[in-house]
Amino acid sequence: MIEKKGFLQRLLAALKGNDRIEAQAIATLRVELAERDKEIARLKKEYALLREQSKAQVERAGGEALEGIVSQCAAPLATLSAMQARHAEKGDLNPADLLQVASSFRKILAEGGLEQIGVVGETQPYDPALNQMLDGSRPQPGEPVLIRFAGFRFNGKLVAKAQAGATKSR
Repeated sequence: MIEKKGFLQRLLAALKGNDRIEAQAIATLRVELAERDKEIARLKKEYALLREQSKAQVERAGGEALEGIVSQCAAPLATLSAMQARHAEKGDLNPADLLQVASSFRKILAEGGLEQIGVVGETQPYDPALNQMLDGSRPQPGEPVLIRFAGFRFNGKLVAKAQAGATKSR
């Protein structure tokens, strides 16, 4: 690349000098400008290629992460399928077994970045960003509310607010 000072000096010289020197300076400047244009075009192509490679890497990483979660879910899904078949055949279903399968799914999703907001049946301070009131009450931020349905965040992003109601003492 050409330094700005040298470029400007040659430009001024081209504008001030005699015709032969001026024509030579203008020709040199045109060549330098064409080289810069080629370099800019090359850098644009390189940037576009890098952007596409980055996009492909992000998509590949996301697919691999999802594949990992799905692989972990295979065993609980197989258990659930067996439980469903047994229930259809014999009509019995052990709720504790069903809750164990649900717990397996919950653990897999937590390892993947899912975070539960609130615990059903417990009170917590009301936060309008994290709680949705079900009973029409309007508590002030910080007032205790009773969690009726848990909410969830995924990798720090809110996906479902915890649904709450007024505590029994209200």
